[in-house]
Amino acid sequence: MQIDIRGLRKSFGDHVVLDGIDMTIEDGKTTVILGQTGCGKSVLIKHIIGLLKPDAGQIVVNGIDITRLRRSELTEILKNFGVLFQSAALFDSMTVGENVAFPLIEHTDLPHAKIVGIVEEKLAIVGLKGVESLYPSELSGGMKKRVGLARAIALEPKVLIFDEPTTGLDPVMSDTIDNLIIDTQKRLGVTSIVISHDIPGTFKIAHWIAMLYKGKVVLYGNPDDFKNTKDPIVRQFLERKAEGPLQVEV
Repeated sequence: MQIDIRGLRKSFGDHVVLDGIDMTIEDGKTTVILGQTGCGKSVLIKHIIGLLKPDAGQIVVNGIDITRLRRSELTEILKNFGVLFQSAALFDSMTVGENVAFPLIEHTDLPHAKIVGIVEEKLAIVGLKGVESLYPSELSGGMKKRVGLARAIALEPKVLIFDEPTTGLDPVMSDTIDNLIIDTQKRLGVTSIVISHDIPGTFKIAHWIAMLYKGKVVLYGNPDDFKNTKDPIVRQFLERKAEGPLQVEV
């Protein structure tokens, strides 16, 4: 699925968060969205999955402007989206198997035996065979992320959204999650959108990168465009330096 974002604007009171975002999320590719904390990355994602309505602009998914849809129409479109939240957002009172099965139970009429088979298949894809009976409290942080990914792909979505998937993980597990993002994109052919602060991981997984600053896209391009850019804002962010035009807001 291709997603075209055109002139997207959003303010909360006098605070402008998105100030005319224009970018294309290419079908079947991985796009990473970079930027400082509070620059509007999460607000942008909430617009893409219909949790927020823009003040102006369009989000066009396969030719359909989802900002104009009724809730029932939007729900049908969003069945094509899977989301891996930063904290994995698993239900603590449910087993791993029940967590992964949840979207299948909510959105399909599949028989129980079929659901069990899909749960096993998706857990195998993320490298977690035989953990269906465990509870989230028995899992490591990396395992929770992988269970969250298994749940996100349970309905075989066409778009996968990852909200800071490697936050809080050690470098080895971060690389494991990056490899899973790459493998999932190749295996399922999904369009992936990743919010991240992880610069090495970004260059490993991204086909395209967008950097937000003060509600605008300051650079959109491939990894080589970012490595070679002379833009001082982008350079400071990539080099993780305190000195430069980027300001830290307290």
